[in-house]
Amino acid sequence: MKKSLLAATVASLCLPSFASFAADTTSDDVMVVTANRFEQPITSVLAPFNVVTRQDIDKVQAKTLTEVLSLLPGVQITQNGGRGQSSSIFVRGANSDQVLVLVDGIRMARSVAGNVDFNQIPLTQVQRIEFTRGARAAIYGSEAIGGVLNIITLTGTDTPSKTKLDLGIGSHNYQEASVAGAYKIGDKSVLQLAAGYENDKGYNVHPQPGLNDGDKHGFDSRNALLALHHQFTDEISGYVATRWYKNHYQYDGSSIYSGHQYVRAETEFNDYSAGLKYAQNSYKSSLIFDYQKQDNLDYVDKTNVINRQDQYHQRNVQWHNQYQLLSTLSVSGGIDWRQEQWNDLTGFAGNKERDNTGYYAIGLWDYSPVSIETSVRLDDNQQYGTHSTYNIAGGWYLTDNIQLRGSYGTAFKAPNLYQLYVKSAWSTGNSNLNPETSKNIDISLHADYDIGSLAVTAYQMRINDLIDYTGGTPSYENVKGESKIKGIEVEAGFDTGIITHQLNFDFKDPRDSKGQQLIRREKFSFKWVGTASYGDLDTAVTYQYHGKRPDFGVELPAYDTWDIALTYWLQPKLALKGRVANLLNEDYETAGGYAMPGRTYYTSINYQF
Repeated sequence: MKKSLLAATVASLCLPSFASFAADTTSDDVMVVTANRFEQPITSVLAPFNVVTRQDIDKVQAKTLTEVLSLLPGVQITQNGGRGQSSSIFVRGANSDQVLVLVDGIRMARSVAGNVDFNQIPLTQVQRIEFTRGARAAIYGSEAIGGVLNIITLTGTDTPSKTKLDLGIGSHNYQEASVAGAYKIGDKSVLQLAAGYENDKGYNVHPQPGLNDGDKHGFDSRNALLALHHQFTDEISGYVATRWYKNHYQYDGSSIYSGHQYVRAETEFNDYSAGLKYAQNSYKSSLIFDYQKQDNLDYVDKTNVINRQDQYHQRNVQWHNQYQLLSTLSVSGGIDWRQEQWNDLTGFAGNKERDNTGYYAIGLWDYSPVSIETSVRLDDNQQYGTHSTYNIAGGWYLTDNIQLRGSYGTAFKAPNLYQLYVKSAWSTGNSNLNPETSKNIDISLHADYDIGSLAVTAYQMRINDLIDYTGGTPSYENVKGESKIKGIEVEAGFDTGIITHQLNFDFKDPRDSKGQQLIRREKFSFKWVGTASYGDLDTAVTYQYHGKRPDFGVELPAYDTWDIALTYWLQPKLALKGRVANLLNEDYETAGGYAMPGRTYYTSINYQF
């Protein structure tokens, strides 16, 4: 290792930073919606909660959603190489499909038949990210075992008119161009738009000497968003929106059995949504309709032999209500209906679909210094029947600055349609799979003073009936026994003079039902993010350390990386930007055999008006 954790800690005491990125902020002005499906001050949320704004993303000059998520506490990213390659997220050691991913409050259609691929979601469209850790299935249903990520793309009727233009280039012949804007139409309407283009020629992400020498695996993306927001009356507002992206990328399919295979893949995603909100006095209600379609195709270059071609469809209706019974007591609840459909266009699975209807209720009692939150949910699924979950959490201010929190909740993850029905030469579905179930407990202490803030959280997850792929069959089976993940998260923010620091540690022990460390799960990580301004120059520095972890048949060594981003304001609205990712050219892998990018350079020009 070229560097050490000690060096990073010392550096954090002498380098400027910014505290807002992924901070468990205590500002009463910060309103969030993901924790309990209704808008509330972040200070009233009893679960570990983080917010990333568009300004935070721009400051660190992130190019991908995975780069942003990797800085969040409790998050570990694995990726099969560079931009556009398959990626996964582990939250507190929970599997990638045990983390619920929402876009504007609606789960991604990709979860119909497997994990969401975060590396495919265009960062151009993202306005804000809300992230809560721990069991939230009693509010959202399946998959919310490790946590919930809500990627927010839509603005609102109170958004001022603005336009932002970006043009950039970088290593591996990287090119980018994007525009995003919000425009007032009269006093009651806002038109929102975003469009972007990216192209990266890439590098050989999976080098196999003698098989794929000289190959480069790149990425190309085009995306757009269009939305209209309107305030009909003082009580009623609504929106219609559509999002689209089309990605092309290449990956390596070479092996000693098949020989050289250079595979091209295409993904096209369409989303159409509409919503209404009503608010009067103590009552609020929202109704959302959403339809998503995703087309996937990958084929061997030159021979055009199709490896995979399928479609995902998802239809969703959500009706949510909130009523403030007393100044200290609010209740909310609603219904969400979802239809999932998977069309296997190349295999033998054919067309498979199922419906799920969820009924939930939430109560929040806040009588200082004590807060109590309870939630319960019943899911009625066409494939596996009914499943109930519940959660109870409490908070107690020991002093004006110190709060003790605790929660206990149950959660589950339903088998997806791919695991149930896939039929191919290398995998067979199992229609008898049961949902995974978990019991989660959190205990945390939060301290907030003028000199800084500190949060320490201890957690434990016990997961039964884990769904896993068994190569011998080959098929999917429920694993007998209980997987156990326990850990401690530490978040801190403080000032030293004019210098501000935000950092987090994550210690965990992820074990499967046999007591073995879970594949690709690390036991320790440390992250630090910082910014500073010197006249017309803004700087951002990030550091990450990730411990060793087992992979299939190997152990991946620990690694650490530094990134630096500089922004120079030529004029108040015109900025020249530069970023160096993996500054010290660390040679590392997050998935065995797949090399991550070395030192990479980016530069761009940004105009805002």
